[in-house]
Amino acid sequence: MLDENLPTFYLRPSNDNIKHHASVLLSQYGDEAAPAYSLRHPDPALPGSRNRYAVALYDSYHPDILYGEVLLIPEWTQPSLSQEEIRRNGGIPPAPQPILPTSFVVQLYNPDQQILVQQGVSKWSATPQWVFEMPQQSFRQPSVSSIDRTQSDPTASETTPKLRFKWKKDGKLSKDHVCSLSGKNTNRDGSKRKNREPDITLSIFKNLKEITMYEPNLSRVEMEDPKGLEVVLLLSAIVIREVYNGSMRETFNIPNIPRRLSGSETPPRKNSYERTRKNRTEILPSQAPPQSSPQAPPLRVQTPNTRPPPTDPRSQWEIDAETARLKKQVEREERERRHAEHAETKRIKKMLEEEA
Repeated sequence: MLDENLPTFYLRPSNDNIKHHASVLLSQYGDEAAPAYSLRHPDPALPGSRNRYAVALYDSYHPDILYGEVLLIPEWTQPSLSQEEIRRNGGIPPAPQPILPTSFVVQLYNPDQQILVQQGVSKWSATPQWVFEMPQQSFRQPSVSSIDRTQSDPTASETTPKLRFKWKKDGKLSKDHVCSLSGKNTNRDGSKRKNREPDITLSIFKNLKEITMYEPNLSRVEMEDPKGLEVVLLLSAIVIREVYNGSMRETFNIPNIPRRLSGSETPPRKNSYERTRKNRTEILPSQAPPQSSPQAPPLRVQTPNTRPPPTDPRSQWEIDAETARLKKQVEREERERRHAEHAETKRIKKMLEEEA
C-alpha cells in the first residue's frame, strides 16, 4: 500500500466461490477493506464464451446495476496453404492461432458511451502504454427548448472537448503501471510546441494487484463524470492485467485441441459385422429360417439444425476438422466391412464345397 489515506482497490476472489467471479474491495483512511464492485466473467464452460474475453463491473450491494463492460474478440491467423504442414497434420490445415488485439473498448452505461483504449509503445522508454480519451461534458444541460432536446448527447458530439489519459508501464522489468492525465497545451496559437503542462498522475496499479487513486490529483480533472472515469480506470487496469500480462489461451478461453482433431490416427473400431458374426451361432443354409417379406425402412424425420453458426475461424476450424475425421472414419469402417463380407462369403462357399 502506497498510503493508507488514499483510496485503494484490491482484487480478491469472490465470496460466492464462483471461479470466474471476483470482488473489488475499497480501503481508505486505514479502514478495513469493504466490497465496492463485483467483477464477473462469463462461465468458461459455456460454448458461447469460447474464443473471446469479456468482463463486467457490477455494484456489490445491488447486483443488477451494471457500470461498464469490455468484450474482446481476437483476430486469427490465416490458414496455412503449405501442403507439407497439411500432410503432417493428418490432411487438415493447422489450427488458427489468436492475434493479441492492440485496442479494446470500455462500454459505460448511464450515460452510455464507448471509450476506445489503444495500445502503443513509449517513444522514450520503449515500454507499452495504453491511451484513451474521455469527454469533459457527459450530461445534457437542462433546457426547456425543443431544439436543444433534439441535439445529440455531449458524449457523441465531436465538438465536446476531451481529456487524454495514458496507462504506462513503470519500467521494462516492473509490473507497476501508472495512469496519468496528459498536460494541457499552453500555446495560445494551438501549435504543438513543447509548451505544455506536465502530466498529472492519477492512479498506480501496484504489482498488478492493487489500484491506488491519487485523490488530490483527481480533483484537478475537469470533467463532469468522475464516476465514469473511476470505472474506466478499473476496467482498463483489469484488462491490462488479464489480457496483456496473462496467458492468451486462458484469457480468451481457447480450448485445447483434442487428440482426435490434431491429425493423429484414431484406433480403428471393431467392426459391428465382426462382433455379430462372432457372437452368433453358425447357421447353415439348410437350417436357415424362412425369410419374411421385406419391410420398408422407417422414415427418418429430419430435425432442423438449431446450432448457431460459428462466429470465429477457430470454431469453424474445429467443425471442419471434426467433419474430416468422421469422414475418414466412415470410409475406413466401410472398407473393413466390405473386407469382412468378402471373407465371410469365401468361408461359407468353402464350407458348402466341403459338404458337397
